[in-house]
This record gives sequence, C-alpha cells and structure tokens, in this order.
Amino acid sequence: MATRGSLSEGQLARVVLETLHRVMRQIWAEVKGEAGKLFPAQSYRMLGMLAQRPYTLSELARAQAVRPSTVSRAIRTLSEQGWVRVERDPSDRRRVWIRLTPQGRRALRRLQARAAARLGRRLRPLGPEERALLAQAMALLQRTLGPAEPSPQQGPREAQRARRPIP
Repeated sequence: MATRGSLSEGQLARVVLETLHRVMRQIWAEVKGEAGKLFPAQSYRMLGMLAQRPYTLSELARAQAVRPSTVSRAIRTLSEQGWVRVERDPSDRRRVWIRLTPQGRRALRRLQARAAARLGRRLRPLGPEERALLAQAMALLQRTLGPAEPSPQQGPREAQRARRPIP
C-alpha cells in the first residue's frame, strides 16, 4: 500500500472512516462494560442529538436510519429512565417532541466522560510529538469538515437551534 502521504482521496477517506469506526466501536464497548448494563450505542447517539435540540420521533428515525417503531422503543426506555421527556406538539397533536431532561443531560455527560477517560488511557503511551501530531490531524479533520450542518429535514428555526453551542 502507498505511504500515508501518497494516499489518494478515496484511500485516505477509507483510512479515516475505518479508524473512526474502530475507535468508536472499541471505546463504546468498554464504556458499556463499565456501565454494567446493556445500553445500545443508538441510544447514546440519540442522547447526543437531543443535547443539541428537541427532535420529533420521525426526525430521530431518519437521522438514525431506522424505523420509527425502533426509535419509539428506545425512547420509551430512555423515558422510563427519566432521561428524555415526550411532549405532544400543541399546534399538531399528531406530532411528539422528544426532549432531553436534566437527568438525561447528566447521564450523557457521565457517558462522555467515561468514553474520554477510556480513550485517554489508550492515548497515554503517545509521546509529546505524537500527541501534537494527532491533535493537528484532528484539527485538520474538523476544519476540513467545516461547521456542523443542519439536516435537510430541519426548518430554519430548528437549523438555527442546531448551530447553537451545547450549554
């Protein structure tokens, strides 16, 4: 295979995607093991999304690329734990909004802290030059990706809320 500096765009994209997937899969498996209970990665992603803004059930299903019934089951579990609140839209009673509760926000922060600690332990063997290089690579990737863009399903008001920083 070519050296890292001479990779084509497609090869580099595959390396980045494979690496990100591996990091998330391994760290998430360790975090789930620490939690002592089964907590699907899909629910973690939903909590992360809901930390940004409220979503409708159908928006969550589209964003997760699953059926609404799958999201509904996950939301029911998260609601039973007190991590999300389901509210009917006053202007359209058929629509429900899913909101993260303060308890859910604390749970998400705990999960994020566990994941960061796990990854930190994995990065511990890196020397100062390697850490700086990794930090530069992450900054380059973030700059290349640009700011988080709202999903096409969002209206202007939701898009503006999605751009706000996490409180």
